[in-house]
Amino acid sequence: MIKRHCKAFLVIISLIVLTSCSATREVKRTIPAVVVPPPPVEDPYDVMEKNVPTLSKVYLGKGYKFGANPDKDVESDCSHLVCAIARNSLIGTKYEFKPYYFPSWKIYEYTYEIEKSETRPGDIIFFRDVQKKQNHLGLITQKKDDTIFFVQASSSSGVIERSTQSEGWLYYWRKRFDSFRRWKKEVFAEKCAEASTLIKPTHAQY
Repeated sequence: MIKRHCKAFLVIISLIVLTSCSATREVKRTIPAVVVPPPPVEDPYDVMEKNVPTLSKVYLGKGYKFGANPDKDVESDCSHLVCAIARNSLIGTKYEFKPYYFPSWKIYEYTYEIEKSETRPGDIIFFRDVQKKQNHLGLITQKKDDTIFFVQASSSSGVIERSTQSEGWLYYWRKRFDSFRRWKKEVFAEKCAEASTLIKPTHAQY
């Protein structure tokens, strides 16, 4: 009788110990690894959008001269101005503007039409002459709501910034507007890693 009581007592003690151990056992949780997304990859259009608004101001006030390169002369024409800003906006990055310079008809050929709602700094605005030829252009520098700002080299005013709300636009350029356009990808090249680490030149070097 005593032996049976002892066995029952031992069974009860064992159950208590096992229950206590399972209750105090630590629960190991697997902490999921934190996935850090890679930084967004900038393409040439992103770079121009970021740099054109500031860079374009360097050229304001230059006079107009047909065939003049604003990086070498105190004057500029419209196609040289657009190419110079596009070219210099990529300095210090892993991209470069391959052609260095295109005349207006070639710029038209190497761009494609976009909607006004798609425009961003670095895009191009084209105008027609009285013969309906696309012979004048400007470079978009910023957008504010529905208003687009652009720089151009005008034969009467030199290098200035206008907008689609300016007096000149409303009374003259709007009638000659042709299209909003964006560079095709083939005008850009990606440089080697060593070249992309070069320091961007100061304004005085442009």
